[in-house]
Amino acid sequence: MKRILAADDDGGIRAVIRSTLCRDFDVVTVENGKLALETLQRDPQFACLLLDLDMPEMDGSETYRRLRQIPALADLPVIILTGDTSVQTEMNALQAGVVTYFRKPFSPSQLLSIVKATTRNRA
Repeated sequence: MKRILAADDDGGIRAVIRSTLCRDFDVVTVENGKLALETLQRDPQFACLLLDLDMPEMDGSETYRRLRQIPALADLPVIILTGDTSVQTEMNALQAGVVTYFRKPFSPSQLLSIVKATTRNRA
């Protein structure tokens, strides 16, 4: 079963992500970007990262920037899952190479579809 890592500081969102994806994926969740990077460096065998932008300790933008500097993780697909509605933030994220910019609140069925499409060709 493919593994997904989700980094979000909101426990309710982490629970929704887990319950939405658990039938199709092995879902691991963490509370911030620092923990996401630590998790990925210990075990880089994830099919994708769901990443919130506004988190304590290390926000999603910094997490993404650091992730891309790690050769073993440089091609990991990243889906931004955020409440940030700024068009400029979305454009910056897409230009930086994220797969999808997905806004909260979100439809669980849409999230499942996006994650399935993103991980289709990943081990």
